[in-house]
Amino acid sequence: MRQVPVLPPAPFGIVGNGRVARHFRHYFSLIGLSVRTWSRDKPDGSSRHDVAAPHEALASCHTVLLLIDDSAIEPFVHAWPDLRHKRLVHCSGSLVTAVAEAAHPLMTFGPDLYDADTYRAIPFLLDAGRTPFTELLPGLPNPSFTIPAAERPYYHALCVMAGNFSTLLWRKLFDELERRFGIPASAAHPYLQRVAANLVADAGGALTGPLARGDTGTMAADLHALEGDQLHGVYAAFVRAYAQRP
Repeated sequence: MRQVPVLPPAPFGIVGNGRVARHFRHYFSLIGLSVRTWSRDKPDGSSRHDVAAPHEALASCHTVLLLIDDSAIEPFVHAWPDLRHKRLVHCSGSLVTAVAEAAHPLMTFGPDLYDADTYRAIPFLLDAGRTPFTELLPGLPNPSFTIPAAERPYYHALCVMAGNFSTLLWRKLFDELERRFGIPASAAHPYLQRVAANLVADAGGALTGPLARGDTGTMAADLHALEGDQLHGVYAAFVRAYAQRP
């Protein structure tokens, strides 16, 4: 009986040259997945004029990840309609579009690349009722979950508040420790690490401080101390939100 040769899997295509694209390229290389890339920009950010059309550069790819700005995804696909013959995937947390399927990695991507175990643990959030994860991004061992497409903007707003807004608050503490008190920001690192560890261990019991105690006197003193600070309203808003929690 004639043996049919086993062909290697088609490479993934990646459109984009930003931070998320760089992380995905690195992750795919760590787990042995082949990648083809396309970008209008050189790695140093300067513009390229000799680049092939994306459908030509990614001709061998069955799946193409559109790792570009949310607002650029639909115009990009409309500008290159030949890409519609491929499975197009975007990684936006909030975008709902008919031109590509969603697979949002629930992770923050910093300037430094991660190790393989960190990447493997990243959950992907897909739209309910669409292509299963194993078909959408074949070869990736990551966990995946689905949410209704209409709920995607709300889900993304929660991610932004939890990840990005908390980062702004920690940066404020680090900056004021150094600028106002002459204390190195690293002095607060154990505090940050313990807050994160407590949240992971028991999110319902992790809150401490005057909100958890119902200490209105301390909260009033804190708000008085923050008069004139740009985060005064943030503190007050958190007090109101906690008081109105279900």
